Amino acid sequence: MDELINEYSTVLAEEENLLDRLTEKQKMLRKAITDKDWESLVGHINEVNLISDSFQKFDVRRDEIQEQLKTDEIRPYFDRLGRLRTKLLKCKVENQVISNYVNVTREFIAEVVEKALPQTRNKNYTKYGTITKSEPASVLVNVRG
Repeated sequence: MDELINEYSTVLAEEENLLDRLTEKQKMLRKAITDKDWESLVGHINEVNLISDSFQKFDVRRDEIQEQLKTDEIRPYFDRLGRLRTKLLKCKVENQVISNYVNVTREFIAEVVEKALPQTRNKNYTKYGTITKSEPASVLVNVRG
């Protein structure tokens, strides 16, 4: 049983470390988005995904261990669990901030494109009766002036 408690402590420490790293990477991701640094954006997204996948594996293991332990055995770790929940909430808030920024930007760009290139909203059908998506008209931009 002591071995299980030691593993539980290790898993909690690893989760805490991963959440700290995730928070930092999310800040870098948001900065890359707002600065329009597209080159580093992909790298940050990949790093955030890798950290999230690792965290999920540890979280599954933590749940498995918690089911095997009694409440009295988990009680000394309540403070650490509280910190984990707080850090997880910070990560979720940061995700929401990034998501809101991207959605607002996407809507703005869609409005600009719609005003610049109004498209017909009629449905197109194939000869088999299925609906096809209408494609935007081709646009040529003369950059030579």
